[in-house]
Amino acid sequence: MADIAKRVEQFVKLRDLIKAKNDEHKKAMKPYNETLEQLNALLLAHLNSVNGNSVATDTGTVYRTEKKSASLQDAQAFMDYVIQNNAWDLIDRKANVSAVEDFINQNNSPPPGVNWSSTYVAGVRRA
Repeated sequence: MADIAKRVEQFVKLRDLIKAKNDEHKKAMKPYNETLEQLNALLLAHLNSVNGNSVATDTGTVYRTEKKSASLQDAQAFMDYVIQNNAWDLIDRKANVSAVEDFINQNNSPPPGVNWSSTYVAGVRRA
């Protein structure tokens, strides 16, 4: 049992060291990331000012890409619309893990069409 206690101690120390190193790295990188964001804004402003999608230079090409997001402001209104208009292509379908687990606990099998898996990993809490 002493051997496992030693391994737990090593795990906690290593996890703490990794967190400290990651925190240091994040702090050290902050000014570089901020400068990169400022340069990105400047380059995007230039592309917008010349009404262009890309500009080639001797040192590289700057180009504009579009990032899209669709979050729900009113989930019920959205679902009502999807159901009423049979617009199922507007949603991503994914099984809810907690609900599927509850279903399995009550029915001894997953709902039709659902693959269920469960794995164990070791977790370590400090003393």
